[in-house]
Amino acid sequence: MLADTVQRLPSNTFMEWGENTLSFQDFRHAVDRFSATLAESGVRSGDAVILLLPNGPEFATGVFAIAKLGAIAVPLNTAFQDKELQFYLQDSRARTLVTTTDILDSHNDLIDESRDCQVITEIPVSAEPTAGEQRQPLKGPVLYQYSSGSTGTPKRVIRSQEQLVHEANNFTATVNISSSDRILTVVPLFHAHGFGNCLLAAARTGATMVVLPAFKRKSALNTLADKGITVFPGVPFMFSILADSPSIQGMPLPRLRLAFSAGAPLARETFDNFRGKFSVPVRQLYGSTESGSVAINTGSTDGECWSSIGTPMRNVEVRIVGENGEPVSAGESGELVICSQALTHGYANLDEVNQETFRDGCFWSGDVGHKDENGNIYITGRKKLFINAGGNKVDPGQVEEVIARHPAVNEVVVVGLQGQYGQEIIKAAIVRNEGQECTAEQIREWCNGKLADFKVPRVIEFRAEIPRSPLGKILRKYLQEDVA
Repeated sequence: MLADTVQRLPSNTFMEWGENTLSFQDFRHAVDRFSATLAESGVRSGDAVILLLPNGPEFATGVFAIAKLGAIAVPLNTAFQDKELQFYLQDSRARTLVTTTDILDSHNDLIDESRDCQVITEIPVSAEPTAGEQRQPLKGPVLYQYSSGSTGTPKRVIRSQEQLVHEANNFTATVNISSSDRILTVVPLFHAHGFGNCLLAAARTGATMVVLPAFKRKSALNTLADKGITVFPGVPFMFSILADSPSIQGMPLPRLRLAFSAGAPLARETFDNFRGKFSVPVRQLYGSTESGSVAINTGSTDGECWSSIGTPMRNVEVRIVGENGEPVSAGESGELVICSQALTHGYANLDEVNQETFRDGCFWSGDVGHKDENGNIYITGRKKLFINAGGNKVDPGQVEEVIARHPAVNEVVVVGLQGQYGQEIIKAAIVRNEGQECTAEQIREWCNGKLADFKVPRVIEFRAEIPRSPLGKILRKYLQEDVA
């Protein structure tokens, strides 16, 4: 896919970051060079290689260089702590870690313990042409991404090169991405949203990625206005911050034709305020780690349609089924079942879960919703509980597991609270062991180093007991309240 785009559009700009630019031709040379470097270091087809890198040319180079070898990229959140990274190293069986020297400095203890894991910190941004260009298709796995599980243990999602190409084709054809588009790339590339809707989309079409290292209101606004951005993939938190800019009213974004949000539902207030300030509606996109992008609202946003995820992408089918597995009527709620050639075939080493989740070539998502009479899909809930903390999906079970190991904790339940800008805040309700004391700060200190910062509870409440129904079911709604 990349080779075809380079052949068609060699001088097109693949990526801009700061004052730097990189053409597709130069990017391809960097990929070839780094692929050779990885091969010289012992990486072979089928090997897993962890990418612990921020948004930028190094991340993109790493992904495609690994793919060229027929190896498997394992992109991870740079905010992960040592204990979390240790799990991914062991689960993926990765023996190579590609990162920066700055990030490496914060994980020296882990690397010292993992003596059989080599570390590479020199990633070319561009390079001279190399011989022996490889163009034959590779059928094996190319990507491991992790999806949170209800037990607190992340599930390893296996994607093939063929599946990723289908994902890129489906998305770019649906929203008409072309070589003239400029995609604001501020959502993390290690996440399925950024990986598919920024990196793969650019590689498929010849569009330009305009990369910001992190989301900040001023830099995002300046980039949108001054860099000719045409496509803005974001998360609700980002749109909320921009829509809540009190000093900005009616700011022109002359080239922005498509803004879309994914990862969590968008608040009506955010939708109205963003459209009021910038004259562009924020459309909702629905996808998953297992499937990539599934549906997007490319039609009307009037009335209640603003909250719809629209209709399925090209070559994607979404069915709404009842408890018996049969399709339900328009307006009736059921589980979303996704059928697509972009779908993973399953999770690694979880045969029982795969039998329940992947049936007849389709993905039973666990998300609940309905279709209207026009076929527009609305997400109304989820069978399993997750917390969306600033665009990061957090499994409360994983947080509970860590806190429960504290010697003063008898019982803990973790929930999400509705906070400012539409994001959720993580709350832990704790029952202490009789005769033992601990403070909220001590609980947070216990979590530090065991959980990424965004998973550490911001609100900690000590209770005499956890509210339960007569049947013993935890009543989470009594632990949740609005937080200003």
